[in-house]
Amino acid sequence: MKGLGARLRWGVPISIAVILVISFDLQAGGQGWGLLGLALLFGTGAVVEAIRLGSKNRFDLVLGVLLFGGSFLLWSMPSLRTLIGFESGIPMALVLGLPLLLAPVITEAIPAIPRARWRGAIHALLVSQWLVPPVLACAMVSSDPLGAHLFLCALIMVKGSDTGAYLVGRPFGRTPLHPVSPRKTVEGLMGAIGAAVLLGTVYSLVLQHESFPVSQAVFFGILAALAGQLTDLQESAFKRAAGAKNSGETIPGLGGMLDMMDSLILAIPLIVWLRTILHD
Repeated sequence: MKGLGARLRWGVPISIAVILVISFDLQAGGQGWGLLGLALLFGTGAVVEAIRLGSKNRFDLVLGVLLFGGSFLLWSMPSLRTLIGFESGIPMALVLGLPLLLAPVITEAIPAIPRARWRGAIHALLVSQWLVPPVLACAMVSSDPLGAHLFLCALIMVKGSDTGAYLVGRPFGRTPLHPVSPRKTVEGLMGAIGAAVLLGTVYSLVLQHESFPVSQAVFFGILAALAGQLTDLQESAFKRAAGAKNSGETIPGLGGMLDMMDSLILAIPLIVWLRTILHD
């Protein structure tokens, strides 16, 4: 497995650093400031890379970053949210719906438009809103009974599913999963689901929290793996349309921040939404 060494060399230290930051959050009462900082850092980096895949114009890049930051502030600050009539909280239909709605538009519709001066600006606008929901979802975990544990468990399940898909798919994969990513296989998807379920179950057993039974961990593990693979395929389509192998070269062996974040774009909002339904 030629690429595994580079993945582990950079992926393991980054994962440990993320877990340590979130652990400090948990020790401080689960307020989630460290998690939010990480989400904004990776979210902004992913926005920059995603815009550059579709436009090389500096104006489009600045526009997209400003729209990303402005949208996050608008939805996350109660005083601003009240101005647009959402004083009761961030609508979950928005947090979950935007990634589902915008992904096919960004990956299929926008690249099909003949090149025009305004296409880059539209691309930047849509990309900025596509990547706001997972950051908003991270801001919402502090109100969950699990606090930052919810994100940490989701992160472990999603990234564990990526590893499971790689470890099973590379040696045993025979059945293609989707033409947009020829290396992804059905066998790899089974490995992804198995890894996510196993890791979620272990987390539930170790945490021993009454609001997070093993049955819920198994259910979330299956969903995290499926959602992660779906958005991974969407990003593959996005990169193929742009003629790029990786979203960037920020992290050797792993590509860019968008490559690291892609499988979380739908999975994190989905898990936060389901927890909201279960515990309202």
